[in-house]
Amino acid sequence: MMKIFIVSENSCNLNYQQDYIYSQLSNFFEITSNVKEADAVVISATCCCTQYNLQHTMNYIAWILKNKKIEAKTYLTGCITRTFKDHTLLSEMKQWLQDNIDFIIPQNQPNLLLKLIALEHFHNLDINEFGGANEWMNASAELYIANGCLNNCSFCKVTFQKYPLKSVELDAIKETIDILDENKCSQILLKGTNICQYGLDIYHEYRLPEVLSYLEKKENIKKVTLVGFSFKDAIKNDFQNVIASSNKVTQLCGSLESGSDRILELMRKGFTSEEIMSFVQNIRKVNNKSLRLNIISGFPTETLEDVKRTLEVLKQLALLS
Repeated sequence: MMKIFIVSENSCNLNYQQDYIYSQLSNFFEITSNVKEADAVVISATCCCTQYNLQHTMNYIAWILKNKKIEAKTYLTGCITRTFKDHTLLSEMKQWLQDNIDFIIPQNQPNLLLKLIALEHFHNLDINEFGGANEWMNASAELYIANGCLNNCSFCKVTFQKYPLKSVELDAIKETIDILDENKCSQILLKGTNICQYGLDIYHEYRLPEVLSYLEKKENIKKVTLVGFSFKDAIKNDFQNVIASSNKVTQLCGSLESGSDRILELMRKGFTSEEIMSFVQNIRKVNNKSLRLNIISGFPTETLEDVKRTLEVLKQLALLS
């Protein structure tokens, strides 16, 4: 079996592609911790949000190239593949990467990386076997349906990287859901950078409600968690009815960031504390839904009063039913 070395250093918590790539490749290949014995090297953890991180990433890539087998192919993705600003040093780094890496794949196309590996090493392998789902013991599964975000939150690296939205074709999602249901998968984590914007790029309309309606028809799938939930888009497009009436959706994982309307405005979150409380109250009227919320502490200009307001909102959200 072919051995693959996957770089795990220098990855931030927002880089879910790292986990996705690892889980998919481990289903087909042997993952090794020794770069010297690897037949292929995947460099997916390439944070370069600061000059230090960029230099660390470049040094590590140079070390890998020096220590890998001569015939081992290299696959580079992650943050470092984004378009660099017009700067001489960064341009030279980009050129060096192009000259020394076999395959450079945009960070928002993890499936392309998987397909390239399949085509390079197993020409007779059906590349469609590398789907967007990762299943464990036929009990639970992750299903990625959208990557990137069109919002413009002031603190988010997606904003600064101009990270475009890329949605999976609806027919492919339905086909995967059918397979998971046939395999008696009972729980699904439906994932996206901003799952609520699913479909906007290819269908020019929000299609998450259609995905949820399709899931409702499945007998074996009992619980669905929405990961990467954007309250701004959900409130704006009145998703509360479809979520409230869903028997499958049991949890929303999204970002509140702050309970202070002043801070929310500075963050450009696109909703107020009252709007999110009203939304949560409405989606819990029929079937109770649990929440997992991200909070940012120490946002520039945040005061003790802003922190107190956040705690108040969290307490109220916990009491809403």
